[in-house]
Amino acid sequence: LHVQFQTNKDIKQARVSALSNTYAAFPESKGSSIYEAFIPVPCEEKPNEYLMSVDLVDNVGNSLRLDNKFVVAKYPFKTSRLVVDAEKIKKEEELGYDRQQFEKLVEQLTENSVDEKLWRGEFCTPIEVARVTTEFGTIRTTQHKGRYAHKALDVINTPKSVVWASQDGIVACKERFADSGNTVILDHGHGVLSMYFHLDDFANIKVGDKVAKGNPLGKLGKTGYASGYHLHWEMRVNNIQIDPMQWTKTTF
Repeated sequence: LHVQFQTNKDIKQARVSALSNTYAAFPESKGSSIYEAFIPVPCEEKPNEYLMSVDLVDNVGNSLRLDNKFVVAKYPFKTSRLVVDAEKIKKEEELGYDRQQFEKLVEQLTENSVDEKLWRGEFCTPIEVARVTTEFGTIRTTQHKGRYAHKALDVINTPKSVVWASQDGIVACKERFADSGNTVILDHGHGVLSMYFHLDDFANIKVGDKVAKGNPLGKLGKTGYASGYHLHWEMRVNNIQIDPMQWTKTTF
């Protein structure tokens, strides 16, 4: 949920509360009087009408609360089945860190996310997408992981073709994990992270580097828990997974 509002004077703080969490609101661009906040809605959220509150505090301590409502609608997520060779899984477990370590790292990266909006405008897809093989929210069944929601997009093009940054950001992670294989995570500020899994190899980047939209991150591969060449493209806001394709729309 993309929330926007306009102020008629400078303010000290703006926060939006929804779905039992509170999120910072920040200027749409430097010096702008239009503020925005991004409220991540988990794909398992119960369909219902929910209350949203915007709390504002100006520079002399005056406060104002605005209330509104929004609706989470039921969506018919697709289903799929994935088979990954057992020997490959064993090999990947020897080469990379496990899922628990990955999630711990992402939690730390979210907490330490830059308190600044590093991007402007819409995101782009990180490859020229020939086909989306698994849509966001697809209920996937596998022999090793059971049944779970796939909270990302799997997209494909030519094997080992270039994968680029979907927006301006900072390289927060460049590492290998058993599940995601060669992995790059970009911090776009305010708890917004984009992730690129299963890379064949990495571009000439290192943690802490600033990258621009379109800069190479690596090549499309099948490292980690993957049955073929593809890119797992994931985005999280405050460590909640959301549909990255939404961020490519000018109307979002």
